[in-house]
Amino acid sequence: MLSGFQPDDLERITARAEEMLAHVERLKDELDVVVGRGEAADGQVRVTAGASGRLIDVVLAPRVMGMDSRKLAEAVLRAAQEAQDEAAGKVDEIMAGSPDAGDAGDAVDDERRFAAMLESFEASMAERFRAADDQRRDDR
Repeated sequence: MLSGFQPDDLERITARAEEMLAHVERLKDELDVVVGRGEAADGQVRVTAGASGRLIDVVLAPRVMGMDSRKLAEAVLRAAQEAQDEAAGKVDEIMAGSPDAGDAGDAVDDERRFAAMLESFEASMAERFRAADDQRRDDR
């Protein structure tokens, strides 16, 4: 027996896996271009962050070099946080269109059922090969 696995389940699982893979590829493409921008000190400090929050670019206008080091550090930090927050907001918007955890759970359940079916099939085939080998020995 194939553990309650119906023949069309494989097609359904394959189709779902292909849909999920295509969706993940689209998400990756969208996330690859996400940037957030932040600025401080009247635009004299500008920071760009990527989807992961990692800083991509920091631009300091020559005029800020005369700032007190503590104020400059605060301005850079403020601009970086603004850039990271903007990038995170864009990531959240993109991810809002992702399949929910229930869909992922269904896919995991399907994968487990498929693995059980495959194991059952392999055991059945091994038994049939053993029986065929026994029959050949008996025929000699």
